[in-house]
Amino acid sequence: MLKIALKQANRIEDFNSVVSSLSPPKDITTIASSTDCKDIKIGIIGAGLAGLSSAFELRKLGFDITIFETKKQHIGGRIHTHYFDKNKNLYGELGAMRIPVSHETTWHYIDLFNLQTIPFVQTNENAFIYIRNKRVRNDSKGKNVMKEIYPEFNLTPAEKNTSWQKLIDYALGDNLLKINPSIRKELLHIKKQYPILIQSLDSLSIRDNLKKMNLSEGAIELISCIVPFLGAFYNNSYLENLQEDYSVDYAYRYQIVGGFNNLPLAFYNSLNSKDPKEYTNIEKKNLGKVTLENGKTVTSIFENRKTNKVILEYKCENSLEKFSKDFDYIICTIPLSSLRNINIYPMFSTQKMQAIKEVNYSSSQKTLFLCNERFWEKGLYDEKIFGGGSSTDLSIQTIWYPSYDIKSSNKYNNSGVLLASYNLGQDAIRLGNLNDKIRFETIKRQVEMVHGLPNKYLDSVVTDFKTITWDNVQGILGAFCYFTPNQHTLFSYVMSKPEYNNKVYFAGEHTSNKHGWIQGAVNSGMNAANSIAEYCKKI
Repeated sequence: MLKIALKQANRIEDFNSVVSSLSPPKDITTIASSTDCKDIKIGIIGAGLAGLSSAFELRKLGFDITIFETKKQHIGGRIHTHYFDKNKNLYGELGAMRIPVSHETTWHYIDLFNLQTIPFVQTNENAFIYIRNKRVRNDSKGKNVMKEIYPEFNLTPAEKNTSWQKLIDYALGDNLLKINPSIRKELLHIKKQYPILIQSLDSLSIRDNLKKMNLSEGAIELISCIVPFLGAFYNNSYLENLQEDYSVDYAYRYQIVGGFNNLPLAFYNSLNSKDPKEYTNIEKKNLGKVTLENGKTVTSIFENRKTNKVILEYKCENSLEKFSKDFDYIICTIPLSSLRNINIYPMFSTQKMQAIKEVNYSSSQKTLFLCNERFWEKGLYDEKIFGGGSSTDLSIQTIWYPSYDIKSSNKYNNSGVLLASYNLGQDAIRLGNLNDKIRFETIKRQVEMVHGLPNKYLDSVVTDFKTITWDNVQGILGAFCYFTPNQHTLFSYVMSKPEYNNKVYFAGEHTSNKHGWIQGAVNSGMNAANSIAEYCKKI
């Protein structure tokens, strides 16, 4: 599938470099043995997928591992499946919800834990594009938008005769083909120094590049309405967009059957098992001990140079009393947005502290609706939408429909879960910070507008809802890292380097070549674990 996607993008020559860049690092057992690492104490800050994957790998070598997690009843970080019923049949994703086929490290763990996946429907021609109070179906050639919506924008004659899909391909995607394959492969590398061309691309925002490609302001605004996620990132680094295009992250996406929570749950069950089946050719006696401290928030990181240890100070939920433990090594996996609120003494390197202060995190809001009828599938108002998403210039930005067969769901009395609003950037802040009642009403009315439903039709259809605004989630404080211009060149290498003379290591999607994806979390977790094993082997 990856080859097919790259062939369609006229970049089949990138196949090997994409696979190599996104594959798991070498297995930790090839670096060191349990005799090198037994009883060495590791503290991991954060039980997201970066923390869980690093613990999973370190356990192979007998390390004594303690994971500190702010949330008392949750692991998995920004994976958050919300179940509306006890049987877990009616659910939606408030966090991660799709996996590109190219993300090899994510698939490594999905295969290891034998999790079931099904295709995630990314586009659907029955879904809607609703802009400037005009509603059209999302046909693959963009003809509906050209006919009904283009007149609302001040476009050049050439733009009026070009589909919006081709406008985006020209303005954003064609640049990859102009870069020599030996240079563009470095888009997925974390390096101390990048080629001049990559530095130049990093200096541009997405809006800068659209203007550089001679798109009119009317076309730039049009695209931001049709593809609101792209519009939300107009002021971010163009390099972020190129990285996702390079590995064709938009092609052949999948979802985990039963909810994405099953991935962190699989890690949890394995880490708590005395005889985990996932570890082959490792004797049980050589496996490390893992302690998960839920409801414990790390408040300080101290270096004790006399004992050559790192001290973590932490507090329990709903308590001001502080406790402390010392460790031989630390892996910090929490977002920089949250690390910013931790006392660090002595401070990390100047550039690391600068990154903690400056690196940008995108805002994101999601609201799920539990509906007593799947109105988007019934065809009552000519909907018949199975999977995919609708987009709009309203503040909800996008609506996403569940990708499952209606026939298999009849036993749930035609109930269904709709991701009624998924937005990024300023809209996420503005809609997410409304009080629950006003937000609920606002989203219902906007969904009705997009679908052409009578006013207040959804009042009797939506029976429950759940909202998350990631900026407001304690311990996270932002949806995902997304660089602004020049931040890739300035901080990508610095963010991943250890501190305190190789005593404190860093992982998480922000330290990776895949911001905002599970891939970035698990790959960086494995890399941090391997780095500790390599250092222990040396000493």
